[in-house]
Amino acid sequence: MARWLNIENDIKTLVFQITGFQEGEENFALCVQFAMSNIKYHRFLSVDSHRVTKSLNGMLEKFEIHSQLDKKDCLQRLCDQFLSMPCFEGRDTGKTDTHYSLLMLLLNVGENPTHSPYAGKAQILKAPEVVDDFDWGAYLREGIETYSTIYADSDSESDFEPLSDDDDETVVPVKSKDIEISEKQEVDPSISTITSDASTFYVEEEPDPRESGVAWLTRNVTVQYWCGQNQPEDPESTENLKKDWQKYREATDPIYTNKDSVTMSEIQLLREVLWILAGVTDSFVFILHGDEFIVRENIFVQHLTDNSLKSYLSCFARYGSYVQHLLCFEEEAICGSYDLSITDNNNLTCQTYQAFANAISNFIKSLRKELTQLEKRMTKQEQTMTLAMLHGDLSPWLKKIELIHSLYVRGIQEADWMVNNCQRASHLLSGLFEAVVEYDTLGQNASDVVELLIPLWIQTTKPYIEVIDEWITNGNLVDPRSEFILKRNENVKSLDESFWETAFTIHIPEDSALPSEIHESQHTVTEKSKPNSSRKSVDKSAGSSHWAPEFLEPVILEVVLAGKSMEMIQDLGKLADVCGVKREKSLYTLFLESLQELLGTRPHEDFIKEPPPDLSMYPEQVDRQMKIKGIHDPLLKINFMNIFHACNVRLHGPIEEEDQDSQMLSVLETERLQPINLILKQCLYPHITQKYSKVCTCLVQILKEEYNLMGYLAAMRHFFLMEAGDTMFDFYSPIFDKIRLNTHWRDISTVNLILQEALQAHFPEESRRLYVSIEDLPKDRHPINITDCIKLHYKVPWPVDVVISSKCQAIYNQIFTFLLQVKRAKYCLDELRFCDLEKDSVLHSHSGTEFSLHLDEDMPREGRIHRMHILRMRLTYFVNSLHNYIMTRILHSTGIEFKQDLEKAKDLDQIIAVHNKYVNTIHERCLLHKMVKLLKQAVMNVLNLILNFQALWDEGIQEISLKTIEGMEIEFSRCILFLSTFLNNVIKRGSFPHLESLAFALVTSTEHLTKGRAHVT
Repeated sequence: MARWLNIENDIKTLVFQITGFQEGEENFALCVQFAMSNIKYHRFLSVDSHRVTKSLNGMLEKFEIHSQLDKKDCLQRLCDQFLSMPCFEGRDTGKTDTHYSLLMLLLNVGENPTHSPYAGKAQILKAPEVVDDFDWGAYLREGIETYSTIYADSDSESDFEPLSDDDDETVVPVKSKDIEISEKQEVDPSISTITSDASTFYVEEEPDPRESGVAWLTRNVTVQYWCGQNQPEDPESTENLKKDWQKYREATDPIYTNKDSVTMSEIQLLREVLWILAGVTDSFVFILHGDEFIVRENIFVQHLTDNSLKSYLSCFARYGSYVQHLLCFEEEAICGSYDLSITDNNNLTCQTYQAFANAISNFIKSLRKELTQLEKRMTKQEQTMTLAMLHGDLSPWLKKIELIHSLYVRGIQEADWMVNNCQRASHLLSGLFEAVVEYDTLGQNASDVVELLIPLWIQTTKPYIEVIDEWITNGNLVDPRSEFILKRNENVKSLDESFWETAFTIHIPEDSALPSEIHESQHTVTEKSKPNSSRKSVDKSAGSSHWAPEFLEPVILEVVLAGKSMEMIQDLGKLADVCGVKREKSLYTLFLESLQELLGTRPHEDFIKEPPPDLSMYPEQVDRQMKIKGIHDPLLKINFMNIFHACNVRLHGPIEEEDQDSQMLSVLETERLQPINLILKQCLYPHITQKYSKVCTCLVQILKEEYNLMGYLAAMRHFFLMEAGDTMFDFYSPIFDKIRLNTHWRDISTVNLILQEALQAHFPEESRRLYVSIEDLPKDRHPINITDCIKLHYKVPWPVDVVISSKCQAIYNQIFTFLLQVKRAKYCLDELRFCDLEKDSVLHSHSGTEFSLHLDEDMPREGRIHRMHILRMRLTYFVNSLHNYIMTRILHSTGIEFKQDLEKAKDLDQIIAVHNKYVNTIHERCLLHKMVKLLKQAVMNVLNLILNFQALWDEGIQEISLKTIEGMEIEFSRCILFLSTFLNNVIKRGSFPHLESLAFALVTSTEHLTKGRAHVT
């Protein structure tokens, strides 16, 4: 009561300090009553003994799981002692709230008790150990008579004679001498007085069981040769070669010592050999020095000489070093693939290296399995096994180890100078492919090697094929280690018109000191201007640069085109039209299935195909319950089936893809193996070609049908190449008239207004896309170049601008400028009127007859008019010949070829190439190529002459002298003579066959040259 009284006084003081109520008030009494009730009867601050016991049991279980039994026993003992101590709360028993509170405090304070070191106190034995010297064997044999007979050393047959009846009476039972008899035990006095005769009988003694156990261990435990212990010499052994050799060396060599030598058995050496071949680095016989095994000196075997032993062990040490190199590479591939401190992808291990390391790991697993079988045979010691026999049994595996190590050196170590993962992966894949081809050509002589190399090479190609598959199937170039030959140019957006040409580039760093074949190879891949050339192969000289895997070179262009097309389809939002809803098998899986179908399979003991688990786990009880409830819902039934199917799959576990691939490769029938190039053509290339054809055809169809590609190409021909003659005539004729009348026309609004009026008649829908810009002209221009400032522009939307790019429009504008020059010359000649030539000049009246007579003194007026008419006809014939050549032989015939090639195009790349070829062909045949610069200059001279002729015609015959007419005739004749001669020479060489029609047209104009020269003379 005193305890609660003190608490009550404290509570009253607390209530007064907090509330300010005075004692005696009603509120004061209520507050005190509330506080006392909570303190006495509420246990929210009390400890829960059950919870503490549960936590303590969990801690003991954790110690047991961590194999810390000493901690568990000590903690349990101390806790039991503490809980049983009556030392709190004035009770005579333990397990009070105070006990459990202290235990809870200790449990909450302890951090990581399983990680703390524990050193138990040494237990001091209070009493010495009692040794039981009682002979339990003699005690248990009490009452059983034991007899033993010793025969004398005599060769007579008397020792083997049976005992007679009289002798039987002399046999005396003898007890063991070590029996201890207690005082209570009654002893027969007759037995105690009997003594044994040493000459005839002895008492059989039992061996000490402890001594017999040590002796057994001594006879059966392997000698610790790794600690320097030698194999004990058997005096009856016939293996005296080693001993005789040692004696000989000691006798002949005064400084020879055999102090540190270790004699081992051959079985011990064999097991050491198996261990290092399995990848063990800690060996006594073989010392790992760096990454090479060396044989320990002073190792001897009883029946082998030093040279013989060293030759065998050195051979095995070399192959053990090969295995160690492969294991180190496997470890580096694993560690280098997830190093978070490396930010550059080229410094991380590429996935191709990881796949190669995985294939090597599978080979080493098979090797270890074979070594384990051999070690089991050695352990049984049922068969004789020597170093020579082991070398013979492992000979096929040693050849395989050497082969794979050579591939590792050739594909990995020799690629250390390469600067990025793209080159390394291509070098490794090409090296493996070349090795397969090399051994494949040997036929049956290397069938076992090819059987090893084919799965190794196919497994290594898996990451590369998966990158290709993801790109050409889903349009995503997922290359986390930058090992694919192409890389995405992040600066080029998907909606850029240069996407097709610049979005993907060959993965070669700028600071790479590579041979020039790299850039030639890049040009070979990206070249689009020769669609009819061979697209199925890449220059072999580029293989030495390791820019692409050799086995992919025949289809590398299809892969690139399919990947680009797929990404463009993805940007167009048409991915579902190509991929569909059903998920297709991966390219690598299709490759393996095609291999199995082509080569066949064989049974394999390691991969026995188990029947698939029964996935139909839809219980009949659920179906019965649905019928009882009267529920006939097929969708509900399907959902139940899916739920049980998912549970079944989760129980059985999914089949790992790598194990399935390894199984498929392991059961391939290599006896039906065909040349590797033929296998690729039948198993891998068709799947890539099929995806390429499907994706590219779909993209071409989308561009033609939904984005009106053909309509935009026709618009370019209509306006830039002036195939829409009536519309373009309405456009350029007002401009030519303004130029002829010397009125201002170089105004962008005026020219665009003329263009829009011309388009409204026949192409009103093109008025929003086609417009004109006016550019500045050079100062040293000729009259024919005055229209060069007019540039047409056509707004081509994406993705059609990938085909009709701004570069193509620039070439179109050059052709348009040339055609506009020809049209202007022809228009100027066509618009000439006879009345304009024969009119009298306003500046010359009848009073100026003297000046007129001066002009007519050499030829009368009618003669000069006649000469002007003849010159006009000759110029008209030339311009019409040139115009017809361009519009028919060039534009029309080339346009027909372009349409035919466009229909045959299977992919966007071919469309771009056909269009570029079409534009470049027209550009070349319109005399705009650098090779025909002289020819173009001659044509331009004639066109300038026509404009000068038109200016003189408009001035009238009164302003034209005979000398001016003759000068124009001579200049025209020279140009015609040069053109005809040049064209004839070109045609004879066969360089430009399309110029034949123009040359034939110009030959007819050369007949006036003689007359022209006569006039000159």
